[in-house]
Amino acid sequence: MPQSVLAILTVTDRPVGVGSLVEVMLCHPEKNATPDIQMEYDLVSLGEVESIHGPFCDPPRWMVSYKGQVSAEKGDWIRQKTEIGGLRREQSLSKQQEN
Repeated sequence: MPQSVLAILTVTDRPVGVGSLVEVMLCHPEKNATPDIQMEYDLVSLGEVESIHGPFCDPPRWMVSYKGQVSAEKGDWIRQKTEIGGLRREQSLSKQQEN
């Protein structure tokens, strides 16, 4: 298992608008860790993030709203970004937005 991941707890249609609502829980070796999940985890691997609410509860949980439908399921993981991987994703997203 990776050192730290966000575990997907639920994936539902958004109650208002189009897209998905994804509940994630932090699985981290440090008990009181509350990272900036948008900066540290690869949330865009599921789609375009519209908003993030949280953290709530212990262990920390967030609700992430996506603009489109996501293909994730309960139990899937969102891994931490690597410096190279995060940079590559941001570059590829920039190229997609230009087109």
